Amino acid sequence: MNDPAGPQARPYDDEISLYDLWDVLMRRLPVMLGVAVLTVALGVVYALFQPVEYEYRSGVDLPRVYSSGLTNVVSQEMATARLEDVIIPQQRDALFGGEERGPRVRVSAHGSDYSLILESASTREAAEHVANLHDKIITDLAEWLTPRFEQSLATSLRPHRNRIEVLDEQIAILQEDLDTLYARLGEGDEIAGLIVAQQIGDIRRELSRLRSSRTDAASNAETIEAMSRDTEQTFLAGESDTPVGAGRSLIVALSVVLGGMLGLFAAFFWEFVSNARSRRPEPN
Repeated sequence: MNDPAGPQARPYDDEISLYDLWDVLMRRLPVMLGVAVLTVALGVVYALFQPVEYEYRSGVDLPRVYSSGLTNVVSQEMATARLEDVIIPQQRDALFGGEERGPRVRVSAHGSDYSLILESASTREAAEHVANLHDKIITDLAEWLTPRFEQSLATSLRPHRNRIEVLDEQIAILQEDLDTLYARLGEGDEIAGLIVAQQIGDIRRELSRLRSSRTDAASNAETIEAMSRDTEQTFLAGESDTPVGAGRSLIVALSVVLGGMLGLFAAFFWEFVSNARSRRPEPN
């Protein structure tokens, strides 16, 4: 016979009671506390054995050639690719024999379109190894960039130096003509002397113009050489003010949270195992 009150009138026996959960926690409190304390203790031990690392940064400015403003010899992307693909692996292998315990080096752009930063995390005891590695990397990069810088600088200077050579030739020719006219100045009659004097004046004015042009060309060449910059190490292995990575306090805090979670799990799992054993039928 059907229940006239319907299914909603029946009591719901599977409802979870907070009191039951509290009873379980109280019964299994030693298990929960034991697991939590063990987890926190392991976390503290792990934190104490973790080395304190700082970030060491070295700066390098890429070469630039002056030509109506400073122009990069190579782009940051090209220099970064060279560092990451060739120079850094070669130098790490040379200094540390390819061992994984050697400091890793990250390359990043910094501040402008010609500056790069080398970054490595290391303990203070190994800071000297980081500085040595960064110095070798920057030296190797400079050796790779120097021929490109010199070629770019020569290309920028070539028009001015060619103009200086042409002007020097013209000045030499006019100087010879001027010397010849000075030698003829006392010869002939008065009219011839006036003509020679007029020619001397014209040549002197042309010489003055050519020499001024040569001075400008030489000044432009000197400006290009003075303003251009080869590869330059700006600073080496500067230490960060604070340690990097997960600090000891963070590791301990995470172990406390993990210990609480594992303690709760262990308490309920222990209760489940105990109930499962009690429900097993006894052998005849």
